[in-house]
Amino acid sequence: MAKWDDLVMAVPRPAGGRLKDEATTLLLETLLSTEEEQRTLLRELHRDVRQLQEGPFHAGRIHLEAALKPHRMRDDQMELLKAARASFTDALGMERDKARISLIALHLGLCWLLLGAEKDAREWTLMAHRTAVESMKDILTEAASDKGLTHNRYLDPALTFFMFFTSAATLGAGYLFWDQVISKRADKVMRRALTQLEYLADYVDTVGEIRVRLGEAPTDVPRYELTHGLDESQYLSRVTIRKLISDKEAMYFNGRETRKVTWSDSERSEVITRELL
Repeated sequence: MAKWDDLVMAVPRPAGGRLKDEATTLLLETLLSTEEEQRTLLRELHRDVRQLQEGPFHAGRIHLEAALKPHRMRDDQMELLKAARASFTDALGMERDKARISLIALHLGLCWLLLGAEKDAREWTLMAHRTAVESMKDILTEAASDKGLTHNRYLDPALTFFMFFTSAATLGAGYLFWDQVISKRADKVMRRALTQLEYLADYVDTVGEIRVRLGEAPTDVPRYELTHGLDESQYLSRVTIRKLISDKEAMYFNGRETRKVTWSDSERSEVITRELL
């Protein structure tokens, strides 16, 4: 079973035209061997993995496996790679989940690379990168907006009334108690999101490194980091996605808004922006 780092190292540096047989074999073998990594990622994100095990995506993998056969002639291999590309394109048209879209786009990008089209490979891996980051943003947005104690439309109003009554009746002690209850609930939600984001961030790093291997300038490929903060009770209260632009500029997304931060030796400025990470 190959890891994400193995896939990065299997992507050859741009050389123009078709890949050599050894490079093609290594990339195909490694891509097919990351199947378990892909499934693990989707399971950790609570996404259905069946789309990777059936339908056009699975057909694309079958074509890649057939292209890898040692007796395969070059022309036949190219035809199988084209068939795989067509299957992954069909899978993309049927998909709506951003994490799975990113995985499909990555497969498409590597198919184009194997067919000798480096520009198309870069375009598809760019899509894979951006879509994975959008999936990270969606996870954090959902967690940041999940403030209620339950998702029950009948129980929530009753709890709200009970919270107000007990808080008013016991003054400061009541407010402190419910603040602890809500903080504990928020901690659970945010820690679950942080775990998902950490798995997804590893994949985002992988796609970013593949973009660099495909010839994009490192300064043109954004890097992303996760940061988090605790409240006074050591409950997780904040998770932030940080996009590093330069040594003195970064974008921060906390689930509700994006801030562009610029700093120098003497000052720091922040601007709220709608720009995507």
